[in-house]
Amino acid sequence: MPEIKISEEIYTRVAEFKHVIEAVTEEETSFDTCVEVILCQGIDSMLAELLGPLEPATLLSSFQQLGSQHPEQVYGYIAETLMRGGEARLRERLKKKFGFRTS
Repeated sequence: MPEIKISEEIYTRVAEFKHVIEAVTEEETSFDTCVEVILCQGIDSMLAELLGPLEPATLLSSFQQLGSQHPEQVYGYIAETLMRGGEARLRERLKKKFGFRTS
């Protein structure tokens, strides 16, 4: 596993924040898992700050460009998302829009 170096102050904060994560999840967790959770949440939060204010049309255009550059990953992701149960109504609407018969 890769290692990272952090200051003693940050190490202490993470070690103490581990108790908060354990209280929320109601289960014990390792220090490494705690660091992973914090980093993932931090990355997601930063992306939300960067992308949240953008207009939907800008996000759609970016997604379309990403799809043209990485079709397997992007379109595969879209297909997987649509195949999940919670997207049934969207799939039916898209079938109609694309001209497919719906039962």
